[in-house]
Amino acid sequence: MTAVYEDAAVRTRVLDFLSRYVDDPAELEGIQLITGGVLSSLATVALVSHLEKEFGIGIDDDDLEIENFDTLDSIVRFVQGKQA
Repeated sequence: MTAVYEDAAVRTRVLDFLSRYVDDPAELEGIQLITGGVLSSLATVALVSHLEKEFGIGIDDDDLEIENFDTLDSIVRFVQGKQA
């Protein structure tokens, strides 16, 4: 699997989850999810739990930094880093 394909696959799976929080999933590109108020604290906890289950990764307390989860791009990078 190429890096571009893996990026697209992770991105699609994350978008599928996040799309329940917006009317138009295209809105998710380039916006801040947590600091922009799209995700509440409970939605953020649900996101972290989903990422662990969906991608089979462990998310430690040290990983719980806003910059890892505040944008779609940062989430994709975070997941790929955990899978490496």
